[in-house]
Amino acid sequence: MTDSRPRHYFGFHYRILRFLGLGWWHHPEEGKTSNFPGWYLYYSILTQVVWVAGFVGLETIDPFVGEKEMDRFMFSLSFVITHNLTLIKLYIFFFKNVEIQEIVRILEIELYDYYQNTPKNRKTVKISKIITGAFIFFGWLTIGNGNVYGTIQDIKWKSLVATLNDTSLRPVRTLPQPIYIPWDYQKDASYIPTFVLETVGLLWTGHIVMTIDTFIASVILHMGSQFEILNEAITTAYDRTMASLREGIHPNAVQERESILLSEEDNNENVVLSFVPREEIDAALETTFRNCFRQHQLLISCVERFSRTYSYGFMTQLLSSMAAICVVMVQVSQDASSFKSVKLITSVAFFMAMIIQLGMQCFTGNELTLQAECISDAVMQCKWERIPTSQRRPLLMMMMRAQRPLRLTAAGFTHMDNACFLAIMKAAYSYYAVLSQRQE
Repeated sequence: MTDSRPRHYFGFHYRILRFLGLGWWHHPEEGKTSNFPGWYLYYSILTQVVWVAGFVGLETIDPFVGEKEMDRFMFSLSFVITHNLTLIKLYIFFFKNVEIQEIVRILEIELYDYYQNTPKNRKTVKISKIITGAFIFFGWLTIGNGNVYGTIQDIKWKSLVATLNDTSLRPVRTLPQPIYIPWDYQKDASYIPTFVLETVGLLWTGHIVMTIDTFIASVILHMGSQFEILNEAITTAYDRTMASLREGIHPNAVQERESILLSEEDNNENVVLSFVPREEIDAALETTFRNCFRQHQLLISCVERFSRTYSYGFMTQLLSSMAAICVVMVQVSQDASSFKSVKLITSVAFFMAMIIQLGMQCFTGNELTLQAECISDAVMQCKWERIPTSQRRPLLMMMMRAQRPLRLTAAGFTHMDNACFLAIMKAAYSYYAVLSQRQE
């Protein structure tokens, strides 16, 4: 199992983080935590100054400079909210990267000292890639359709300008996405480089948002999966111990005493009780259940450490999602009412990206809590009545701890779960209704 286990759970995220200048994240088996070695530090500073400080700064200025159409203002504001609040997440990734890497190490390395389900881990890695792919797809769709819409608008602008004489007042030439540009870009010589600059900037900042959020969701997904594996470990602990002890019994001796029983597990128990001393059985059971107890404690500490490390990141996520979803809902309603087909696709894609961004962290957080609570059910199903009374205390402690919900919190204000997702959606819709009425 050790040789075939999946490795580099977050390899895809690490590669993108390295490219974006967010740190040279090391895989757990490398035993390194320095994320800004040598020349990479200068590369990181350059990219963050140009694309984060520079580009996001221009995005932030745009909604508040000059007269804006309402649809342009709302769409610009949605990007500003999303990208500016992401700066808090960047702070966590820059200055809390050692803590995050330690959490990844627990999930990828340390938990393999205990019971593991390799197919389950592979399935979890696959699901995390699907979530990541879905979010990136809608992110690319948003930016790609925005560029298509901008290109169509620019073609219309050129056609209109071609019909004007030299003394006519030309309309302003706009870029695909709303952003403040401090230089004149009306002519092709400057418009095309500005168009490219904006596209690269949107892709860069967009991938920062998408990579961080999908990475966090994937970590939560793996922690929930590990609790599900622990449930399996506890439930099967007694039977696994008996099966392991039976392997040490000579087959010929087993054939003389073996009888047909209800199940293979009961048959293993019958054989072991016949050939193995009670002291050896008790010692093996104690080792198995002690490992389950330690695995439970390690998982709890991992989740609590993660919750402390990324607490303000979750708070940032909730604030940005509520504001951005509200703004995008207004934009979608406006585009739908005016049948701006290409722009409508852009708005809907951005709306879907915002929903996925919020949902994947709330849903995975809710699943983590549910799987942690299931530990008490697993203890009740582990055939605890067949183990010595002196060994039942750790099981009782696991049950008592499992009955206290293990939750991820957003700076202590709320929990990351399905109820939080619904509350954010309701609040966003309420704000949308108010904004819609004011526009009427």
